[in-house]
Amino acid sequence: MPAIIISEKDPAGMNIREQLLKEFDFKPNGKKFNEKEILQYKNFEIILTPERQVFADSVNLYETDFFIFASTHTSKTGKPCLTVHPIGNWGVAELGGRSNTLVKTSAELLRDYLFGLHFYVEENKLQYAVCLEATHHGPYLEKPTIFIELGSSAKQWKDKNAANAIAKTIVNYWDCSDKQNGHAPVCVALGGNHYCPEFTKLVLRKNFAISHICPEYALQNFNENKLKQMIEGTVEKVDSILIDEKGLGKENLRIKEILQKSGMQIEKVRKLLKK
Repeated sequence: MPAIIISEKDPAGMNIREQLLKEFDFKPNGKKFNEKEILQYKNFEIILTPERQVFADSVNLYETDFFIFASTHTSKTGKPCLTVHPIGNWGVAELGGRSNTLVKTSAELLRDYLFGLHFYVEENKLQYAVCLEATHHGPYLEKPTIFIELGSSAKQWKDKNAANAIAKTIVNYWDCSDKQNGHAPVCVALGGNHYCPEFTKLVLRKNFAISHICPEYALQNFNENKLKQMIEGTVEKVDSILIDEKGLGKENLRIKEILQKSGMQIEKVRKLLKK
């Protein structure tokens, strides 16, 4: 049973909650968390937390199978976007979570939600970018987790049509892995910038599923232990490691040595996109 976590302090999160209640028949199920009623529709539960999402380690106390955080996204550009990403810290924990620790996630759900956002952006006629983000920030949780976010400024946080796209994605694209097209290759990925343009294109165009992504700015903290966390922190079996070779920067040779020692299959994302 997935738990949808929303911070009472988060304007986009509360906007998404409003759309979840509008679109689906959520009702109190008799349970409470933080003295707040829990609402349920089918297997989904909506849980409110008083903390900011990135510091909401307290939800570890709630028994569930999967955490879905509906959240704001903030950027300096203020560009309208809908994003999905795993969580964890490649180095020192500066925004919740534990230092040098990744949280379990699902490559297939990240893929499905990316497809869902892409579909509803078109259906709702939104002028929003849709993308993966690299693994970043807290909280630290024991169960698999993803963030699905509405951004990137106060104007977008209030956008009901954009929040509606996220709400419908959360429910309608849960557990909808594409059985017609068979198994999607499951990967972890390294390189590129925070918004992962090459990896996003690979998911949408070539039906790959990607879990943890270590971007170029965090590669100085990447090592054998982090690779192990990426693989073990993916609920599905990982088939290969993707690299954005142009986005490995000065860590290029060191990263490739670590990956070669792993014995895992290594794929170049830009080469795959040309096939």
